[in-house]
Amino acid sequence: MTDQDELIVSLHAGYETGGEYVNAYVARPADGGPRPGVVLLSGMHGLSWTQREITRIYARAGFVALSPDFMDGMLPHGRTEALHAKNSLDVPRAVAQIAAGAGFLRSLPWVGPQGKVGVMGFCLGGGLALLAVARTDAFQASVIFHQSLFPDNREMKTIKHRLQCHYGTHDHSTPKDEVDSFTKALDQYGVQYEVHWYEGMGHSFAQITPDASVPPDQRAAADLSYARSFEFFLKELSTAQQVEEEAHA
Repeated sequence: MTDQDELIVSLHAGYETGGEYVNAYVARPADGGPRPGVVLLSGMHGLSWTQREITRIYARAGFVALSPDFMDGMLPHGRTEALHAKNSLDVPRAVAQIAAGAGFLRSLPWVGPQGKVGVMGFCLGGGLALLAVARTDAFQASVIFHQSLFPDNREMKTIKHRLQCHYGTHDHSTPKDEVDSFTKALDQYGVQYEVHWYEGMGHSFAQITPDASVPPDQRAAADLSYARSFEFFLKELSTAQQVEEEAHA
């Protein structure tokens, strides 16, 4: 966090879809002006403290950020428990909850009914983000971090907006072969995208809190990936009014 970051407020949130309540966490700039919305999706450890901190990171960068608890309150302990929770997830239900998160953001005065909303996901959340943009029209841009849920490549043909994707070269959960298969499908269906590789980084390299004790090269890679995602979302999601207000700020 720097002095240039926006002053923010963060709150417990929730919304309903399909007759079900979805718990969530939201953070936004404190000035109350119109901003782009982003739905942020955790990995298999759910709406953890790290995910809350990441929600605040995006708010400080100028977004109205929402992290829905598509894991139904589960905060798995350890890799084995988390993998079991991940593989037990009702994927269509989670996708519906994620898409409804865009509608929730548009119901807020900080985004508004005509506001643009993006989606970003890590790991399991990266795959869910791909499914949400392939199966719905709720979002206008996507940032994918090392998806470990791999949708059928044929689902990619319905994606209508640009993707930005981030991967570590030492990621054994999302190996290069999977990424190559994914980008080949994007090419086949004419989906626009950009891919960024981070040398020496493993899985979940960017899922860290601002005060996490990590090696300097990991901190630099994480910071760069966030900066790229902020720039991408601002370009793809800002309305003409927001661009004009930013120019006169």
